[in-house]
Amino acid sequence: MSTTILLILLFAAVCHAIWNALSKKIEERDAFFTLILGASVILYFPLAVYLWQTSSFPPGAIKWLLLSTCSEVLYFVALGKAYKTNHLSYAYPILRGTAPIVTTIISTLFIGTAIAWTGFVGILVIVAGVVFMNQRTFSFRELSHLVKDWGNMKWVFLAGSFSACSSIVDGMGASMMSGLLFKYFVFFGMFAGKWIIDRRAEIKVSYVALIKRYPWHTLAGGLFVFVSNSLAVYAMQTTPVTYVASVREISIVFATLIGVIWLKEKVGVVKWVSIGMILAGVVIIKLS
Repeated sequence: MSTTILLILLFAAVCHAIWNALSKKIEERDAFFTLILGASVILYFPLAVYLWQTSSFPPGAIKWLLLSTCSEVLYFVALGKAYKTNHLSYAYPILRGTAPIVTTIISTLFIGTAIAWTGFVGILVIVAGVVFMNQRTFSFRELSHLVKDWGNMKWVFLAGSFSACSSIVDGMGASMMSGLLFKYFVFFGMFAGKWIIDRRAEIKVSYVALIKRYPWHTLAGGLFVFVSNSLAVYAMQTTPVTYVASVREISIVFATLIGVIWLKEKVGVVKWVSIGMILAGVVIIKLS
C-alpha cells in the first residue's frame, strides 16, 4: 500500500468517525441519515457533473451500482437500529471490525483476490484489536456476552456485514469507471431508497424541521459521509479491497477519541491496548 493511499484512508477514517459521532447526538437518527444522504447528493452535484463530462460510464457498471446501493441502504437501516440500544464506543468497533472479516472471506474465497501473508497478519492483528476493544480484560470468556446480548448486537453485526458487501461491490464498480462518480450515483440511490423506507415506516419527522434544529450537523454530515465512502472507493482502484476495508478500521481509533472527548465516554486500559493493536495492524498492511 502506497503512502498516498494510506493518507487518503486515514482522512476518510476521520470523516467516518465524525459523521457517526454527529448522528449519535441526534435522537431522530433514521431521519438524520436520510437527511445527510440528501445533503451529500446536493453538495457534490457539481463534482458529479464534472466527472460525468470528463469520464466514462460503462453499462456493465450498472449492476454493481444497484448492488452497492441495496447494500448501503440496508447498512443505514441496520446502523440506525444498532445505535438505538448501544453506545457509540461499544457498537462502532464491533460494527467496523465485522467488515474486514467478511470482506476478506468473500474476496479470497469467491473473487480470488491475492493477499500477501503479511497482509493476512495485519488484518488478523486489526481484527484482534477490534474484538477486545470493549472487553475489561484480554479474556475470551468475556466475548460470550456478544452472543448473550444478540438481541441488541445482531443489528451491529448486520450493519458491519452490509458494509463489507458494499465495499466488495464498490471495488468491482470502481475497476470499471471513476470511483468518485460511481459512489455519487450510489449515494443518489441510497438517498432515494432510504427516503422510501422512511415513508413506508411512517417516520413522524419533518426533514425541514430537522435541518432548522441541526443545520451544522446536517452540513457536516453531508460533507463527511460522502468523503469517507468515496475516498475508500477511490483507493480500491489501485489497492486490494481487503486492505482498504481493514485499514479503514483505524476510524475506530478516531471514534474512541471522539467518544472520550465529546461524548464523555470512559475508556479503559484494555481499549487503549486494543487501539495500539489496530495501529500496529495498519502498519503491517502498509509494509506488506
